[in-house]
This record gives sequence, structure tokens and C-alpha cells, in this order.
Amino acid sequence: MTMRAGIAADAPALARLRLAARAAAMPGLREARPAAEVAGWLAAELMARHGVIVAAGAGQPAGHVGFGLDPVHGPMVLHLHLDPAWRRRGIGSRLPAEAAAALGPRLSLFCIARNTGAQAFYERHGFRVAATSGGAGTEEREPDILNVGDRGFLDTDTTTSGSTP
Repeated sequence: MTMRAGIAADAPALARLRLAARAAAMPGLREARPAAEVAGWLAAELMARHGVIVAAGAGQPAGHVGFGLDPVHGPMVLHLHLDPAWRRRGIGSRLPAEAAAALGPRLSLFCIARNTGAQAFYERHGFRVAATSGGAGTEEREPDILNVGDRGFLDTDTTTSGSTP
């Protein structure tokens, strides 16, 4: 598994990965945008304005994390998606550890409330619920949770970046 910076050419594969990960974690989730539109947004917005790290395995993206500075919440994990076939291999911990290494130990992130697996994952990494919303401000119109962590992913061993686990 290698960790590398995301590039615009990754956007179509990352869009498909994002949609597959969300469908597996939250069956029935209303996706506001089709894969092609998500790919355009990834390339034009997320990759152009923020950091993106891609975990690549077997020549294909296995996951990605988008991160940056939010004007309200400060350093944030903006997106974290993992191909369901690559779960339980430590990649989900390594990706945000890369964001923490770039931004510092205090990170915030939002999680759709019904994504209980992701929320449990964040709590295992030391994040705590800071606020909740009814979802009116999200494009999915789903309640979400703002999580804040002071150490979280920095406790994850990232010394294997670039090597096979």
C-alpha cells in the first residue's frame, strides 16, 4: 500500500470509490450528485484548494482523505472514504494520520449520524462529539455529528507509508 498526493486524474476513480463506500456504509443514502459531478468537484474544489492523500493498492485507489483549514472549525478532515474491499487493514487509520501530520494533532471532522461504523471508528481514535445537527445544512439532508480530537490519528503508526503492510 502506498500513500501519495492525489492528483486531478484520480478524481473519477475517487468519485466511484466515494459512492461505493457510502453505499456500503449507509444503504439507501440519498446521493445528491452522480459520479461524474462528484469527480468534477473533487478535481476542481477538493484537490485544487485542499490536501488529498490517496492510498493506492494493486494499482488502484483503495481510499482517500481530504483535509484542510476550515474558517470555522480550523484543521479538518474534510472527507475520508475507503473502498469496502480494503477495510480492516489499517488504511482507514493511516489516511487521517497523514492529515494530522500535515495539520497538527487537533482535528475536527463531520460524520453522517447514521454512519455508526465510522462514528465508532472516530471514537476509538479519541474523537468526541462536539455538536450535532439535524442535517438541514448538508447536501444529503442527513443529521450529522461534529467530532473533535486532540491526538487521535497521531497515535497511529504511519512509519509504513509507502510500503506493503
